[in-house]
Amino acid sequence: MKKYCLITLFSFLSCFAFAQVGIGTINPSPASMLEVSGTSDGGATYKGFMPARVDTQSNKNAINATSSDVGLLIFVIETGTLEIWNGISWETIYTLTTNTTTLAAQDFDGNLSWNYSINPIAYENGNDIWDIVNSLGTGNTSAIDLVSGNFLGCRDLDNPNGGGDFSHEIVFENVDVSSLTNPRIAFDYDIFEFDNGDDVNYEVFYDDVGQGTANLINGSGNLTVQGTETITISPSATNVRITVSIVQDGDGDFAGFDNFRLYGQ
Repeated sequence: MKKYCLITLFSFLSCFAFAQVGIGTINPSPASMLEVSGTSDGGATYKGFMPARVDTQSNKNAINATSSDVGLLIFVIETGTLEIWNGISWETIYTLTTNTTTLAAQDFDGNLSWNYSINPIAYENGNDIWDIVNSLGTGNTSAIDLVSGNFLGCRDLDNPNGGGDFSHEIVFENVDVSSLTNPRIAFDYDIFEFDNGDDVNYEVFYDDVGQGTANLINGSGNLTVQGTETITISPSATNVRITVSIVQDGDGDFAGFDNFRLYGQ
């Protein structure tokens, strides 16, 4: 039986190796080995192609490209440059004319410029977790994979170890955004099996005036979802901050939040 399965597997891989590949389409161009479609649902939603990104020019130069790697493509975040390897050196194809400026960031690892407080105070007792952690304990916690390193971890917040049936909040301090054009707030979230009553909300404050509560996650039916929330800030605001609130019960469902940042042009 094992021998039969291996033969079947290798036959499948062999066919796949010589076939055209479509991502988001079942009808790739006959002239291409790989076609990435901008939509996979007939145009209801669109997405782009993300080339490989590195943080700095030093990171790029650490790539061991050789003469056989002509056409290798990379985007360098530090300089905003899309670059291609010509077999000897890197050539800049395009440089972004507008660079992003990050005024404050908090990833709980190396970027710690956006100060915050959490309410209630942090606790971590078995699977009752409200703290900056790098793991959420036992179970299916590997499902929390969008966040990395240290992150704000949430698990069984309705508990007798410092939690309860109330919102747990992370409250960020004001940042002066008057130097920015098109300011934004963004953060990453990773939610695993939130049930009815498990919710995530946030509120942005302009000059200490709340702009209304926004519901990010309305838990129901073991909701599992991850993504990045990006919030556009009014150009009239000078000082901006955000509060994120989580209500959650049970140690079989959990969440992580990471990479809070305030940026613009």
